Amino acid sequence: MKCLVFACACLALVAATTASGGEKNRQGTLYEIKKDGKIGFINREGKVVVPPRFDDVRGKFVEGMARIQVNDLWGFMNRSGSVTVAPTYEDTDDFSEGLARVKGRNKWGFINKTGKPVIPLRFDDAGNFREGLAKVKLNDRWGFVDLSGKMVVPPVYRDAEDFSEGFGRVRTDGKWGYVDKSGALAVKPAFDDAGPFADGLAKVEKGGKKGYIDRTGKFVWGPEKD
Repeated sequence: MKCLVFACACLALVAATTASGGEKNRQGTLYEIKKDGKIGFINREGKVVVPPRFDDVRGKFVEGMARIQVNDLWGFMNRSGSVTVAPTYEDTDDFSEGLARVKGRNKWGFINKTGKPVIPLRFDDAGNFREGLAKVKLNDRWGFVDLSGKMVVPPVYRDAEDFSEGFGRVRTDGKWGYVDKSGALAVKPAFDDAGPFADGLAKVEKGGKKGYIDRTGKFVWGPEKD
């Protein structure tokens, strides 16, 4: 009987903690408002947390930061309404793994949440960080950099897609393959199309037929026509 009472008490404590955490998250949510053409934020109780002063707000809070626009330039604010990154960039994207890609003078780079450029704005294009790596474009070729800006995968590929389960998709000579995080070509480009790895397998297409390959590039099913 004592064990049953103890178990019930533990379950009640977990439920209360979960509910408390959920309520705390809801209380921390901010909601957009618009007045006289400017955008601000209120909290769940309707209190104005951020007075309407932005020309635009793109997306929601991601990693505690939201993108804001003033005079056609973009920056970031935190949940308290403080502008932590001044609106000085031509374009921005959401934070991912602690860094956000930003565009200035037609070049892309990455900043941290204080606005410090961690990776200089020198790329023709860039993607968000996934699994510690981000695709970047130089001289019409794609590669990958790590969170310090080190070029892990040289920019030699015609196209590239984000890493998933330790593999990034790359395209060369019209065919898709996979590189690993050391930059080595793990699965040579041989596919007309290739998807991300999920649970150890990736869906690929070759010669109009589709199937699934493992991490070595070996078909475990297919290829078969649709």
